[in-house]
Amino acid sequence: MLTRAQYRAAIKEGVSDDALLEVFSHCRHTLLVRKASGELLTAGLFRYKDLLFLYLEPIHEGPVSVRALADEWLSSLAPFLKPWPEYGGDRRFAYMTPVFWFDEPGSPEDYARALPPEARCGRIARLFDDKVMSYVTHHQAIAAEGLLIGDRYQFISIHENILFSYFETPRDRERVNIRRKDGESVEIARWSDAGPDSHFQRFPEATGDNFMVIDTVFSL
Repeated sequence: MLTRAQYRAAIKEGVSDDALLEVFSHCRHTLLVRKASGELLTAGLFRYKDLLFLYLEPIHEGPVSVRALADEWLSSLAPFLKPWPEYGGDRRFAYMTPVFWFDEPGSPEDYARALPPEARCGRIARLFDDKVMSYVTHHQAIAAEGLLIGDRYQFISIHENILFSYFETPRDRERVNIRRKDGESVEIARWSDAGPDSHFQRFPEATGDNFMVIDTVFSL
């Protein structure tokens, strides 16, 4: 089986760039080892200021605790990260709840890329607090309907009012929908009627876009 999971972390104040570069290199090597051993298909770490966003595609035979996976695999980053208080104990990597996708992967073989992407990318958005449930409800409805066509590897998750979207370029290389059949999406029309732009508290650097592309620390 293959699962997709995304996480959010926050870097502590006063951590030097040199220390971060060293630990990021160690984390990349750790994930490459996981990939070589068949435990991981794809991964990426992305950064905006003191925030980190992690994308993982773990491979597993039985059930896996995805909430704990990032803390387990990237434990070397723990001393540099602030704790997120959660029920059951603090974590360094907060699990982000999946909100929207165009495909539901099954086996690693089915989800393997026919061609390597030109880039693995991350982007973030910030919702107004009173619009979070509206955004989530509409996007879960679109995914459940399964008719909207888009880039196969896009994956959007939420933590608090922050959205993280993983995607790969070129974005028009593999376009699919969940149901694998043609049909008009009623739910995307309902989302359009809800006024998508009114949901987003845009970052100043985003130059008016709802989502803002952030730096890639590493990807594999």
